[in-house]
Amino acid sequence: MNMKIKWLRDKLKSMNLQGMIVSNPTNIKYLTGIEAEGVLLITLRENIFITDGRYVEAVNTILTIDDEILVNDKKQLSKEDYSSFFMFCENVGFEEKYVTYYDYKNMLHMYRVNLMETEEIIENQRAIKEEKEIDCIKKACEITDKCFEHLKEFIKRGLTEKEIALEIEKYMIQNGADSVSFDPIVASRS
Repeated sequence: MNMKIKWLRDKLKSMNLQGMIVSNPTNIKYLTGIEAEGVLLITLRENIFITDGRYVEAVNTILTIDDEILVNDKKQLSKEDYSSFFMFCENVGFEEKYVTYYDYKNMLHMYRVNLMETEEIIENQRAIKEEKEIDCIKKACEITDKCFEHLKEFIKRGLTEKEIALEIEKYMIQNGADSVSFDPIVASRS
């Protein structure tokens, strides 16, 4: 069983919610490891990821049987499918700080439930780091510190900001980073 989804289900019960619509991609990745575009539904009976058909196969390669997540192509779902996902649910949570008013109205129409704000419960849980996450953060800090030391020797008069940024990315990847979190920002004065 996916322990993060189990935690979320327990939290929802304590809030008198019978399900949740998770649409923030960062929260979906945190709960499932899925990085594809889509929406995660936590329902009374099952967990459902609804995505574009282009992503179904890739998502299925990420998930294991322990994740207990069904993947659906949104183009193959009918209006009845959407309204049945939360059958027997009265209150369903949604991410109020991520959903637009337009999306909110669509969710009301599609799912036909009372939508309740969840007050960033997933974001608050994400702030609590597991041992593996702490180890990754420490490793990232070590790579960054070593990169800074490397740059002190690498930077010379005449190098462009783009060349230095490229060296930062190259150094990090060659020294154990999976990728850079954002494009390096390099500024200099003439």
